[in-house]
Amino acid sequence: MLVVFPGCVVYSVILTDPRPGLWCGIIFTTHMHKWPGPFCAGKPEVSSEVGKVRLTYGEQLDLLKRRGMLIEDEVEAAAILSRVNYYRLSGYFRYWQVDPDHQDDSFVDGTSFNAVYRLYEMERLLSHECSMLLASCEIFLRNRFAYHYAEHFAPVASYAHGEGFSQPQSFSKEEPVQERILSDLDRSSDQFVLHYRDEIKSGTSYLPQAYDRMPIWVAVEVLSFGTLSRMIQASGVSGVLDSIVAPPLSMSRSSFPSQVRSLVYLRNRCSHFNRLWNISVSDAPALSRNIANRIKKNYRTFDDRSIYKILAVMHHFVQNAGICDDWLGVQIEPLLQENPLLAYGIATPKKYGEMPRDVLIDANS
Repeated sequence: MLVVFPGCVVYSVILTDPRPGLWCGIIFTTHMHKWPGPFCAGKPEVSSEVGKVRLTYGEQLDLLKRRGMLIEDEVEAAAILSRVNYYRLSGYFRYWQVDPDHQDDSFVDGTSFNAVYRLYEMERLLSHECSMLLASCEIFLRNRFAYHYAEHFAPVASYAHGEGFSQPQSFSKEEPVQERILSDLDRSSDQFVLHYRDEIKSGTSYLPQAYDRMPIWVAVEVLSFGTLSRMIQASGVSGVLDSIVAPPLSMSRSSFPSQVRSLVYLRNRCSHFNRLWNISVSDAPALSRNIANRIKKNYRTFDDRSIYKILAVMHHFVQNAGICDDWLGVQIEPLLQENPLLAYGIATPKKYGEMPRDVLIDANS
């Protein structure tokens, strides 16, 4: 089949797959600066893209074996692929491949399915430990924000109107924090929200006045962790932030908003079962040099944009909050010491192709 678009010609060819009932399409695209007609002299530039084909679990294993991966127990490996998406695991497989960016998907010698899956399972345990502590952090922060906001401002007819929150500059695309608050409250159908919410609307949206009877300590139980983080960050000029970080919490006023953002980031990754291993954090939390050095001395060194730095922030926060005394030492380090490969990617994340080969090879043994 020949299809002509401005500047290119697309040839679509249907090929029969050797397995019954399957086929794949190969698309050849001829790119031209100017289309001269269906027949032209000269050699065109041709690229091809092979259509994706569904593979059974057994065929997925065959693909891994053809690329050089050792499958220790094919029955168990197929069962694992029936529970965990191949594409999810491919984010880990990629680190053992020779040069996937240039279409060399073969695995380095000795790559083991069991080693990769063991890494994945240990990371799940780490994510679970983080999720449990993050829940306590979030509940603590909801309570502390509501307590100190009501200390500085009226507990009702205030927060939904933006009182006490710094507002974005006129040229900024940032949404005012009270709009985030209203959005979260509007979505809720909890009975206690319905009890306090009045039917005061503009179109289908509730106006701020609809929540004038709802105290701040009720509202915080509905708000997302992300919205709560924005509220803390926007409370720097009102005195609320100063009260939150004051003793007995004793956190750094300048660092605290970025630290809470990092907790939200980690919470979201854990909640959606996203990978933590070899993830570089773009919005790294602030952490004083003294605290960072103490954690590096007592536990392990870590890069500035590593997931481990967020774990260090959590460790410091829950100690000061009286939630947990030695979270890193009791819950996290035993997991990381059991799997050095996991520890490497959590503390010193690398991109594809940058992880030392000996670290990967040691994991296969």
